[in-house]
Amino acid sequence: MIAGWCNRTVLAPLTFEGYCNSVLVEAWVEQVLVPALKPGQVVVMDNASFHKSATIQKSATIQTLIEQAGCQLLFLAPYSPDLNKIEKFWARLKHFLRKTLSQFEILWDAVDNAFRQLS
Repeated sequence: MIAGWCNRTVLAPLTFEGYCNSVLVEAWVEQVLVPALKPGQVVVMDNASFHKSATIQKSATIQTLIEQAGCQLLFLAPYSPDLNKIEKFWARLKHFLRKTLSQFEILWDAVDNAFRQLS
């Protein structure tokens, strides 16, 4: 799962199979996040390895796409997990999934339900 967090609400959620990497993050920004942004918003990326890749940090495409949406891209300082508010949401989501997963036959349905219930 990959998503943004804005005003205590999930923004531009995307579920996928496999591992998150810089290619996925770039595609998510371009195809899912940017269309959901409103002018004046600030996109903050943390220090996950796929955010710190040279492709993402130096990618004029990512920054340009975000700026063309009227927004700004910032990176959190290293060792600042307390500033990453979406991490608390991910913890709540995982806890909720553990409690409700048995009610669903398909994982994607459980995840969709969790997003709807927690957003």
